[in-house]
Amino acid sequence: MKTPAFSVLRAPRVLPIWHAILEDLGHPPVRAVARVLGVGARTVYRWNRTGRAPRSACLALFWMTRWGRSEIDCQLHNDAVAMAGLARVHAERADRLEVQLAHVLALHEHGAANLPVYQTP
Repeated sequence: MKTPAFSVLRAPRVLPIWHAILEDLGHPPVRAVARVLGVGARTVYRWNRTGRAPRSACLALFWMTRWGRSEIDCQLHNDAVAMAGLARVHAERADRLEVQLAHVLALHEHGAANLPVYQTP
């Protein structure tokens, strides 16, 4: 089964721990993290104290880390390579069709055995 470029199936299965995510982001202010995630500052303070946050919060911040950006860059590169290959295949097919069309048009100019008799008006 082909997975679409943007699919839930492409979400990371394993995420870094909360403190590693914050460290990679340069320890952003608690209020900034709370604003980005749409939670209260007290909630982020609690997550910082326990070292655990819900998977959804970790996933949201993961895409801003170097690991998340690296996954995005890798996927974009792979998509670009695939699309370039697809464009090359379509260009080659168009070239073959142009050759076939030229051949058919050349046959028409010379006539064919099964052409109807041409009546002059």
